[in-house]
Amino acid sequence: MADRTFNLDVITPEKVVYSNEVEAIIVHGTDGYLGILPQHAPLITTLEPGPLDITESDEKKITFSLNRGFMEVRENKVVILIDTVEKQ
Repeated sequence: MADRTFNLDVITPEKVVYSNEVEAIIVHGTDGYLGILPQHAPLITTLEPGPLDITESDEKKITFSLNRGFMEVRENKVVILIDTVEKQ
């Protein structure tokens, strides 16, 4: 299962909003939408306001609405640092 998932943390200045193993995410980057899967190449990018679509390891789908922020992808871990976030 570990090769099919990666760790995702969504963090605001106040708290960790989400932390779990996921199969995939889609997020709105500066140059368009980005799809992140396990074993993705290292990446640091800015994020634009828009949806964060998460597919959890049990195929459950979750969507958050993000404000501007940053995303780092490295070693099968994704960290999203964001000002504000709402679960949809």
